[in-house]
Amino acid sequence: MPHPIHALDSFFYTSMGVYAFESQCEMLAELGYDGITVSAWSGQPLTDLALLPSVKARYGLDIAALYAVLHEGRNDKLLHHIFETVEGVELIELAVQTSVNGANAIKRSIASLLAIAERRGMRIALYPHLRHVTHSTQQVVDLCRYFNHPQLGASFNGYHWYAGQEGQLEQRLAAMKPWLMQVVVSGSALSQLGWGGVATMEPPDRGELDNFSLVGALDRLGYQGSIGILGWDYGGDVYLKLQRSLAAMRAIDSRLAHHPAWPVATT
Repeated sequence: MPHPIHALDSFFYTSMGVYAFESQCEMLAELGYDGITVSAWSGQPLTDLALLPSVKARYGLDIAALYAVLHEGRNDKLLHHIFETVEGVELIELAVQTSVNGANAIKRSIASLLAIAERRGMRIALYPHLRHVTHSTQQVVDLCRYFNHPQLGASFNGYHWYAGQEGQLEQRLAAMKPWLMQVVVSGSALSQLGWGGVATMEPPDRGELDNFSLVGALDRLGYQGSIGILGWDYGGDVYLKLQRSLAAMRAIDSRLAHHPAWPVATT
């Protein structure tokens, strides 16, 4: 069964500036995307968040997630405000980038955000991110197991798994399965020319990372949710990159539907 496909709004951050939120939604709707993940960056204007409740009616797009970053001891109040006030969002993907006070303080911050999410009927998916405090899938799984809360889960990001050279894809996905709420993919090649001098972020049909095998592993796992496409570091015409990326993901789903045994069993 084809996966819904959403785009991260990072596609629209370019060397020329950032596309207006309305333009982002119009572009994705015209191309046939199912949704968008919207970022709430610390210290930046959050006026676009007020538009989220109207996105489905105006553009036919789901808000796949709101992406937020925890800097424990630095932006806790801002995140509390976002969690308390945002509307039109059911899932918040939370990356833990830095900490002033250490592991126990991070747990306290997550617990306080989880209490808000529970009260407001939202879920939190912890997001493993290269060069963050929680940079590996194992660290995210450990936190999910620690809290053991039905509204706290995990997001799998193929780029950060690949760039972090964790390996053992099948095992990592199996460990995440009880908590897996969201998936993001990207084409990538290990290269000093890429993000952070580690790996490139490319359309899903480019680079060294075999997304056909990755999506095949997700299908074998039983994952039926939406798959997001990571757009950071894309140059040139955003519309054409989005068009190419969606076509690549639709082709992967179609190929898997006809040939589910084709993907390489990943180790």
